[in-house]
Amino acid sequence: MGLIKKLRQAKKDAPALEKPAVVKTHLRNMIIVPEMIGSVVGVYNGKTFNQVEIKPEMIGHYLGEFSITYKPVKH
Repeated sequence: MGLIKKLRQAKKDAPALEKPAVVKTHLRNMIIVPEMIGSVVGVYNGKTFNQVEIKPEMIGHYLGEFSITYKPVKH
């Protein structure tokens, strides 16, 4: 659970009333748990890290669901 520890530390180090620092991860298959709410996670999509702010309605979903791996087709 290295990611959870890093998220805790980022929240602890953040000034009051500000968002914590981004914690980058490749763990797209990690399920979002209540402890992660309010954190900002950089989820790898195969090329870059997409910033995702964790909200209460995301609990139970995977991190990868919020960082798509393809560029939507535009015609």
